[in-house]
Amino acid sequence: MTTPRPRRPQPHADPGLQPERTTQSWLRTSLTMTVVSLLFIRWINVFEGLSVVIFVVCIALAIAAIALQVRRYRLGAGSIRAERGRPTPWAVLFLTSSVCLIAVLGIASVIKISLD
Repeated sequence: MTTPRPRRPQPHADPGLQPERTTQSWLRTSLTMTVVSLLFIRWINVFEGLSVVIFVVCIALAIAAIALQVRRYRLGAGSIRAERGRPTPWAVLFLTSSVCLIAVLGIASVIKISLD
């Protein structure tokens, strides 16, 4: 006879609180970063090796954003339990910088393709 698996403890009492919504938005942003980075693979015949380097950088930034959010989720859930929040501005600054960098690379690529 099988024994039921024990349920994992919830990180906080209300599963619909801010950490879950923030995690979802960071995952959507990381997914968008991944899709944009795949565009650089599509342009490999135009940019050759540079396209692969930009792709790897963009994918690394998306993975780093997900890793940062895992840490931020744990901190957010802990701050709800402790009823004392602590902001993490460096993670937000990293994500903002990453998205801006990918946008600039994408715009520069489109401009270069249209000029050729």
